[in-house]
Amino acid sequence: MLKPFLVFRCPKCKNFTNAPAGQKKRRCSYCGHIIDISKAACALFDTPEKASTAVKKFNASRGGDSFLKAVEASKERVMDFLPPEELSITDVIDKSDAEIPSGKSKRLLELLEKEASDSACSMDRIAELCPDYQLDWLWVEDQLNKLSNQGTLIFPRPWTVQLVGVISKEKTSPRLVDVTKEIVEWIQGRGGEVEVVDIVKHFGELGISKESVESSLDRLMNQGVIYLPKVGLIGLV
Repeated sequence: MLKPFLVFRCPKCKNFTNAPAGQKKRRCSYCGHIIDISKAACALFDTPEKASTAVKKFNASRGGDSFLKAVEASKERVMDFLPPEELSITDVIDKSDAEIPSGKSKRLLELLEKEASDSACSMDRIAELCPDYQLDWLWVEDQLNKLSNQGTLIFPRPWTVQLVGVISKEKTSPRLVDVTKEIVEWIQGRGGEVEVVDIVKHFGELGISKESVESSLDRLMNQGVIYLPKVGLIGLV
């Protein structure tokens, strides 16, 4: 059985988006803001397809009465899917002997390396562990976006994060991520020709920096895998 999806509005850019019921946080695909879903007015839809259709409808009309009616109609059901506030095991064990590395950046690095290096981790989980690492979620939220722009971290799904590189302890140039394979597969899935701006936008929504995308395109061009049928258009050879 498919899990219901919530539809809600980003408080920053005012665009509508969605996430599986039960998620607390989601990165906005339009502006990159990390949305606190628990504080948003939400409408519940039984399938992701219905939620996607509603998102398009609400964005086209900028919400209006149709969204308010959907919120009101599903208010009681939405409450059933709100995640309960539960104690984690780290809340009840004695942490008096636990060593917390000094410096916020070091603590965030340790958290991400432990939870999001081998596989994607939900932002809900990162937020849940922030108190254990003496970190403020609002600061972490800002850092996640910065790390994404540097190409060190990606958002495989808008509500998950994963490290794809090493976080430098010193201020250095952004790390470039090789996404040549992913770009070729994505272009193939769209008929073999795609606008450059669409490639940058798509991978940007996944947390890949513009610099990483452009570097990967240059590499594919040099390898003779892609070409420019016309200015701004990428085609597979």
